[in-house]
Amino acid sequence: MEWIGLITAATFRSPGKALEGDLASGRLEQALAALARSRNLEPPHLPKPPLSELQAAYTHLFVANPSGLPAPPYAGYALDGHLMGEAQEALQAFYAEHGLEVNDAWTELPDHLAAIGEAIALLEPTQPEAARKLALGYLKPWLDRYAETVRAEDPTGFYGAICTALERVLEAEDEAKS
Repeated sequence: MEWIGLITAATFRSPGKALEGDLASGRLEQALAALARSRNLEPPHLPKPPLSELQAAYTHLFVANPSGLPAPPYAGYALDGHLMGEAQEALQAFYAEHGLEVNDAWTELPDHLAAIGEAIALLEPTQPEAARKLALGYLKPWLDRYAETVRAEDPTGFYGAICTALERVLEAEDEAKS
């Protein structure tokens, strides 16, 4: 679960120098390959577009789009159909119950995918069942609702590949633990 959290946190926040460095060094691709192999899956092909193209795709998919936002990066949209509803309240209670606090410097809502990814990564070493619950209860429903749209709308192929890889790993995780 830790890799799932780290990959989600790294790729679902606004792309900047950290992501650019992870792509240039191959770290992100290595992490995705290790994660896939850990679930006996084929490692994904990860496109490596320039940072400016990633930023444009991120904005188009997750921030602002004149045609309507294809994939709002908040679990509440997948679970409730809107922001600041029951899913976000339950997630905040989950964070508190497991000793997590949203940093004051964080400017997004607590159900943003990058925040969920960080929480999964933080919980995995000491509370692996909580990390799994968070991944399957919040990240997977978002992927179930928006991954296909991301694949269709992503001009770079990068976010579509990330969604596909995360979907496959979470499906394998869900099946293995069922």
